Amino acid sequence: MRCPVCNKPAHTRTSRYITQTMKEAYYQCQNIACSCTFKTVESLEKIISAPVSEPSMAEKKS
Repeated sequence: MRCPVCNKPAHTRTSRYITQTMKEAYYQCQNIACSCTFKTVESLEKIISAPVSEPSMAEKKS
């Protein structure tokens, strides 16, 4: 994620799942002159391709 203030890279400080498909994350800008801290919400928008069925235990072991 890039900083919304200076557009430099930001690192995740902490995150947590709100639901099974939604995550909240806190970021801090790596630009020392900026050091902006901000929060984002990431969510699943669409499943493009899903497995037809759950793999069997035998398939999981190999």
